[in-house]
Parts: sequence; structure tokens; C-alpha cells
Amino acid sequence: MVHDRHRRFGLLVRSAPFFGRSARDQLDIALAAATLDWSLELFFVGPGALQLLGDSQPSKAGLPRGLRAWSSLADLTEVKAWVVPGDKERLLAAGVGLLIEVDELAESGMAVRLSRCDQVWVV
Repeated sequence: MVHDRHRRFGLLVRSAPFFGRSARDQLDIALAAATLDWSLELFFVGPGALQLLGDSQPSKAGLPRGLRAWSSLADLTEVKAWVVPGDKERLLAAGVGLLIEVDELAESGMAVRLSRCDQVWVV
């Protein structure tokens, strides 16, 4: 299927890593969209911003590894990732690095960017 423009997939990540039994729902959705040649707009809000921390250890929660795959998304497609103002500084203060590059954007700006996506999921 040929498209005149790149399709944009918006993913609003609100759940902390390892929340519930399926720790990879958000990541699996992003990977699936990327493999289908969608560009990604990722919005990490609230506890969802913790998904970005590079030292997450799923084995401590009895869950499978794999959340580091957030960093592989940029190899598959164009990725833009966002957190609300102040979250990037707080995450970097943990001293463990972030899995993907993120920029800060006010919630009103996030709403505008989400409205420009062809498909949006909230998890």
C-alpha cells in the first residue's frame, strides 16, 4: 500500500512500567505501529514517564525483560517523544539515563500534536 504522506501514530503512555501483568503493552503497541511504517508520536505522562528510565529491572517484578526495546524504535521509524515540563529534569536526576530522547511539551501542546495524528491510542 502506497501513501502520499507518512502516517502518524500517537501513543499516550500513562501506565508505569510493570503495571499489571502485561508490562509490555505500551511497548508492543509502539513496536507494532513502527513495523507497519507509521511514524510515532509518544507522550509519556504521569507514571508513564517512568517507562523511559534506563535501569528498569523487570526481573525484580517477576516479569520478562524487554522494556529496553524502547530504544530500538528509532531504528524502525521516525520517533518523537514528549514529557510534560519538569519531568525530563526529574528523570535525568535519577542518574540512570533515558531509553529514548524526549523533549518537554505542555499538555496543551500535546493535545495539538495528538490531534494531528492519524491514529491515537491511550494506554
